[in-house]
Amino acid sequence: MEFFEQVSTSKFHKNLQQNFQSDLRNILGGIIDNIDVNKKEELEIFFQKISDQVEQEIQANTALLNQKVNQLEQELNQFKEREAARTETEKSFRRHNIALQKLVQSESLQYDEFPTAIKYVTEVASLGLDTDRVSVWLYTEDYSKIQCADLYERSQNSHSYGAELSVSDYPSYFKALKEQQVVAVVDVYQDSRTSEFSETYTRPLGITSMLDVRIWSRGKVIGVVCCENLLTQRQWTVEEENFISSITEFVRLVIESSDRKSVEAALAVSQNQFRLVVEQTGQLIYVYDIADRQIHWAGAIEEITGYTADEWGKFDLAVWEAHIQPQDRSRVLERWSSAIKKRSQYQIEYRLQKKDGSYIYVEERGKFLVNKITGTSCMAGTMSNVSDRKTAEVALRQSEVQFRQQAQTLEKALKELKHTQAQMIQSEKMSALGQLIAGVAHEINNPVSFIYGNINPANDYIKELIKIIRLYQENYPQPLPKIQKISQSIDIEFIIEDLPKLLSSMEMGAERIRQIVLSLRNFSRLDEAKFQPIDIHEGIDSCLLILKSRLKEQARHPGIKVIKEYGNIPLVECYGGQLNQVFINILTNAIDVLEERDEKRLYEEIEQSPSIIRISTKMLNNQQVSIIIADNGMGIPEKIKQLIFNPFFTTKATGKGTGMGMSISYDIIHKNHGGKFYCTSSLGQGTEFVIEIPIKQQRN
Repeated sequence: MEFFEQVSTSKFHKNLQQNFQSDLRNILGGIIDNIDVNKKEELEIFFQKISDQVEQEIQANTALLNQKVNQLEQELNQFKEREAARTETEKSFRRHNIALQKLVQSESLQYDEFPTAIKYVTEVASLGLDTDRVSVWLYTEDYSKIQCADLYERSQNSHSYGAELSVSDYPSYFKALKEQQVVAVVDVYQDSRTSEFSETYTRPLGITSMLDVRIWSRGKVIGVVCCENLLTQRQWTVEEENFISSITEFVRLVIESSDRKSVEAALAVSQNQFRLVVEQTGQLIYVYDIADRQIHWAGAIEEITGYTADEWGKFDLAVWEAHIQPQDRSRVLERWSSAIKKRSQYQIEYRLQKKDGSYIYVEERGKFLVNKITGTSCMAGTMSNVSDRKTAEVALRQSEVQFRQQAQTLEKALKELKHTQAQMIQSEKMSALGQLIAGVAHEINNPVSFIYGNINPANDYIKELIKIIRLYQENYPQPLPKIQKISQSIDIEFIIEDLPKLLSSMEMGAERIRQIVLSLRNFSRLDEAKFQPIDIHEGIDSCLLILKSRLKEQARHPGIKVIKEYGNIPLVECYGGQLNQVFINILTNAIDVLEERDEKRLYEEIEQSPSIIRISTKMLNNQQVSIIIADNGMGIPEKIKQLIFNPFFTTKATGKGTGMGMSISYDIIHKNHGGKFYCTSSLGQGTEFVIEIPIKQQRN
């Protein structure tokens, strides 16, 4: 992915095509100048066709690659969305659970006066719902008004009460409250049930969304719990509606327990209703009396343990401990003892055995309490079945591992795809280059052979003609005036002397062209689709001839000196064209490095310490040969040296290299020839690339 973020696909194609065309033009630059105009135009057309074909293949492969990348991004985004939704739901559920447990374990609800208890309820509800304002409103006896018993504002951590609303002033809202248990409003300004509050209440306070739930007591509605969200609109969930419904039950209990006129009756009713509320939470509630070691149970006993309430109610502490999974037992007992000793609260997860013998994961939360009336102490707590959550966590971890493995596999496949695509592009480039060079060599070879074949006869003819002229001069020393005049005007003596030299120069030029053609054919080696015995020295010389224009002296600096130290090595079985490609890659990189250094040096400095490329070959043993190509450049730092054979790694400026030359060369030597290819370098002393290949390839 980083490759496509750093370099746009279109720019990559454009640079690749420009590099390809530039390479071809540099190689053919010295050759095309010697070809007549018609041949030059034909070569230009042929060159353009090859470029268009390579571009089409690049675009097709890139389209396929982009399709794979888009598919991977879509799958990743979908996974993130699902994970975010699941995480948010789990956070919300935990907030609700903790809030209800706080209310269950609260001493304030049991012993404090109504104003104190109701403040605790609104604070816990605000935290559990994660909303800005929570208030409790109660109807007057004649139901003409509704009064605020407590309003908690979380941003200021403050409570207020006493506000009053007339039922007749807001008919739509109170009609909805009369008909609906829950009034969930996302947009208070657009919803018909709450829009009538806009000018006097919601807009001045910045309220955007409301969630109101009626409070029931003794068969009638006595008020409402109102939750208000500020600034941003909020979509209330079913879980949040159920949570506030549970809060109204605690409000009802607080209200009913505050009725001093019927303490005994209210207490009995409240205990029963409290049990119902606890059962609705899906939790098992316990109170452990530390003094008499008795346990009192309530809540969803049968749902969690499989035992009936009567069966489980007979269990003492020892039986409870026996139901804890043996591997978890010591850890749980230690946590209980620590909480009792420190008089603190605790939370722990462990495995509990059900009636049918199976184990479930439970989460237990407890707190040390002191009864202010009796002075006795106890441990009160809740137990929840969290097996589903544990299963989900395990599944999530497995899913994460699987997804990570899939991502790694896809990333690996993507890298391999990019590597293969680059290799294919480079292979097509070299194939096209070889075809073009072979075509040029063939076209040049015919006229050159014609010229070269006629030079010797022409030389003989001219010698005969000169011989006749000399005889005429000896026998007719005084030619006719007309002949004498022409002889003087054309300088016959100079022509006789210079004409053999001219023919000799033409013969040398023709021989030079023949050598170039031979080197081009040797470089392309299109007819070698299998291993063949190859003269390594001949291949190296062909590559040097191709790069001669870059090695010779330039306007701003002397040429690069090439020292050949060829050993006595036999013919080597190899792919000649592929091996020439490796030589070209190494030599081109060496020339680039030396040119870059020479641009920073003066002409005199270069003359005193010239740039040198040294090429040596030798026998390693009876089965292998070694080719070493070294330069006296700046050397390669150790960190970079470790990366030079990696695909797409390059230190050249954008547009001057694809980073595939050394990687492809490495594959050619290692995979295609079963050899070794490595680099040694010292900073400031130069670099040498070593190729070791077997003389004969093993046959399968």
